[in-house]
Amino acid sequence: SFLQKVNKLLHGAAWSCKKISVQRNQTDEKGEPLYKDVELWMHFCLSQHDPVECIKDLIRNPQFKDHMVYTPA
Repeated sequence: SFLQKVNKLLHGAAWSCKKISVQRNQTDEKGEPLYKDVELWMHFCLSQHDPVECIKDLIRNPQFKDHMVYTPA
């Protein structure tokens, strides 16, 4: 069927999101460190485990072309 053919196409990289808690640079009134929950988005290349290839995959993805910045902010 058509959907089976679509599923055989290359899908690019896989994304995964994990919620983690990171320590902030502030403390509470008792001097205990404060934490903040954040989302950690991870990019996985389906065919490679090479970080350089994963970065290449991100850079050549047309969905990100308007969001790439190559100079320091």
